[in-house]
Amino acid sequence: MELYEKTVLITGATDGMGKETALMFAKVGATVLIHGRNPKKLADTLAALREANPKGQYYSYQADYASLADVRAMAEAIKKEHQQIDILINNAGLYPDKRVITQDGFELTLQVNYLSSFLLTHALMPLLEASPEARIVNVSSIGHKLVWNSIKNPKFSPFFWRWVSYCRSKLLVVAWTIELARHLESKKITVNSVHPGVIRTKVIRILPVSWGSSVPSGAKTIFNLATNPAYATTTGQYFERYKLAKAAPMALNKRLQKNLWRASHDWAGLVIESEHE
Repeated sequence: MELYEKTVLITGATDGMGKETALMFAKVGATVLIHGRNPKKLADTLAALREANPKGQYYSYQADYASLADVRAMAEAIKKEHQQIDILINNAGLYPDKRVITQDGFELTLQVNYLSSFLLTHALMPLLEASPEARIVNVSSIGHKLVWNSIKNPKFSPFFWRWVSYCRSKLLVVAWTIELARHLESKKITVNSVHPGVIRTKVIRILPVSWGSSVPSGAKTIFNLATNPAYATTTGQYFERYKLAKAAPMALNKRLQKNLWRASHDWAGLVIESEHE
């Protein structure tokens, strides 16, 4: 299938790599669905997409990833307007400077960077299943190799160090990606995670470093994983930029993957249905 026939959903698409990736898909004629939290940024991004390709079809969805209710409402809105999704790019993320507990009771980094993506992906599974060949790309970080995690109830963890919390959220993304691929083996859906590089986005600008790759450079790695025919059957893998890489031993731990699968369903208020999950 040509890219101009694809329907692509990109979360966190009003800034940085998400916006750049959306523009790439617009230029090749895909139907582009963008998610963002800020209404003005959503409107500005829609305008940029229309300027990039006036003939394209574009849709915007507003949701605060700090609210699971917002994510559920967004999924329902998408299901009402679209029959299938061919490419889902879970890019939304943040790097808060202090410990914040969301209205759902979770630490903000965990919820925005991992749990809300988990919930959206599983809520949209019928649309992914409707595609003849769907791909899910989860944006992670090489930082997932620098931390460890045990699956405990995150509502009761008082510990917060922003870099550790960020890396732990990305560790969960990689572990979930591997487990999700296992559950999707019988379906025509692939799912992989990618470290797009140390990119000069809002996150890296906060860090005490002055180096990093450009935003377009990072977006190209995401676009490549989502569209390259060479990866049509590749699933459950972790990439660093353009290359297949080995994930951290913690992310590869099957016990953690299975515990995370059960816990994430519980955290997101989802029921594990054996015939689908």
